[in-house]
Amino acid sequence: MDFDAGTPPAPPADTPAPRRGPGRPRDPGVEKRLKRAALEVLAQHGMSGLTLEKICDKAGAPRATFYRRWATPMQAVGEAFNEAFHFAELPDTGDIVSDLVALGQAMIDLYNDPVVGPCMSFLIAESRVRPELFEDHGDDFLRRRAYNRQVVERAVARGEIPAHTDADLVIDTISGLALNNQATRRPLTPEMLEFVVRRLLSL
Repeated sequence: MDFDAGTPPAPPADTPAPRRGPGRPRDPGVEKRLKRAALEVLAQHGMSGLTLEKICDKAGAPRATFYRRWATPMQAVGEAFNEAFHFAELPDTGDIVSDLVALGQAMIDLYNDPVVGPCMSFLIAESRVRPELFEDHGDDFLRRRAYNRQVVERAVARGEIPAHTDADLVIDTISGLALNNQATRRPLTPEMLEFVVRRLLSL
């Protein structure tokens, strides 16, 4: 049959309509650029300068591409920030002191990142005056905390430290030290971290 000649016959009335394809697949590279751009714009311009236009310009992506993923710049920031604070792997050397010192150092490095650090400061301040902006991200912190807590919980399961060890207190303290280091630039060496960890664990 010559499909180039004339108009093809219409399908029978009971023929189901063809399904649409899934559309253009998302480009993970573009999504990664947009999330990084969202953090960079926030770090450079603060909450008042966090605009869709700035994010898309920095990422080199059209606005329609952004809107296929997020409804607001804050949603993009929240997702990017949560990913930045999720460590792909947790230290697991079999020695809880070494593991917690390594985790603390990773937190220090992250908090002092030239993009993530300022973003964290802006987000903490904004959450105090506009908590409604953070309603969609309230569970993110809890998930990150549960994940990080595994470092302590593994040691408890191995019998390395007492079962009554407060995992949240340990992680809170280490995170607080890292945050204070970022805010004050007060030196925090691995030896200092080890001293605090041993005191926390009563070792």
